[in-house]
Amino acid sequence: MPEHLAPSGYAIVAPSATSSFESYVADTREQLRRALEVVYQRADQAPFGDSYPLSRTLEMRSPYEIREAAQCAQDSPRTGYLLLHGLTDSPYLLSAVARSLAGRSPCSVVRSVLLPGHGTVPGDSLEVHRDDWRNITQFGVNSFRDRVDQLYLVGYSAGATLAVEFADQNRDDDLLAGLMLLSPALALPDATVALSPYVRWFMRWLGTEQERDAAKYETLAINAGAEFYLMVRDMNWPAMEPLDLPVFMVVSGADTTVDVTAAEQFFCEKLPEGRRELIWYSSLSDGHLPETDCSDIKIESSADERFRLISTSHVGVTMPADDPHYGLDAGYRQCLHYADNPEQKSECLNNDSATVYGERSLLTEGLFQGKLLRRATFNPAFGEMMSRADCFFSGNCTQ
Repeated sequence: MPEHLAPSGYAIVAPSATSSFESYVADTREQLRRALEVVYQRADQAPFGDSYPLSRTLEMRSPYEIREAAQCAQDSPRTGYLLLHGLTDSPYLLSAVARSLAGRSPCSVVRSVLLPGHGTVPGDSLEVHRDDWRNITQFGVNSFRDRVDQLYLVGYSAGATLAVEFADQNRDDDLLAGLMLLSPALALPDATVALSPYVRWFMRWLGTEQERDAAKYETLAINAGAEFYLMVRDMNWPAMEPLDLPVFMVVSGADTTVDVTAAEQFFCEKLPEGRRELIWYSSLSDGHLPETDCSDIKIESSADERFRLISTSHVGVTMPADDPHYGLDAGYRQCLHYADNPEQKSECLNNDSATVYGERSLLTEGLFQGKLLRRATFNPAFGEMMSRADCFFSGNCTQ
């Protein structure tokens, strides 16, 4: 069995409630370094390619803090942002969001945590439990107490599930000021995922990959998928009382990972009118568009010929097109959907001129209008999205 499919012995866990955020970051980085060094570096000095030495991979996967700037006046209110990434991911998936949030106010404090079972090797997600993810969320929130005056939870995919669940269960927490939900997982589209809590007892993996992505796992442990499904089910948003918080959401109508209909229903039924905003990236391939009688939804075309982009995907919302790892023709290309066709996969990975970017739902017999498809891992409208979020939360709007 490949080493990355076995537990590393250095699995990331939630820290004790008394740990400082600084010590949590330092301890987690050391755990990551040991796991990556022992498992990957022993087998290959550059397992993710020559551009991704251990130091860069460690930086991409580690939790971090961006502190308020020196020019923040002592008596100015401090705003905190806690960033929660998705399943199989790492803090890198929200790193551009973090920089943007930190850059919009000198009095902001941005912190990103690493969900337990993540960052090291896929084998460390074989025994992770959804309560571990809840515990790191609680730790992250508590780390801001007596540090900031207001806190926003920023969740991507499964991280959005954690953010919504926390907001629902802590309605009297005066620190919590709002939510930013990106590609939120409020329901899962594949009915067979309901079987995962049972399947995991006799099957470990939903396919196994070579692990080419320096930022995250490409191999999904069925246990991790089962815990994700159970967390979404536990949240049970249809039975939830409407939230009384400002919420900014972004959804791709072509998303194949989560149920976008559920995201729309949650937005329309559980969030307060006038204190919500939904950016819905649309493409010609969408099977669903939002209801027109639901207010505060802004439908935007996601197609952009400049970037060979046909539609925004679940994994592309959080990254700008110039990201050095996930951006246009950058270091990493997502072609896992060609796993059964090595020739097409190689062409997808290496031939920029033969590819377009989009969600996997666009494929017909492996192609989109004669082109190979790379799953879109970037969002050309990222800057506008973040400006709209800033305008929504702070009123700092520019024409």
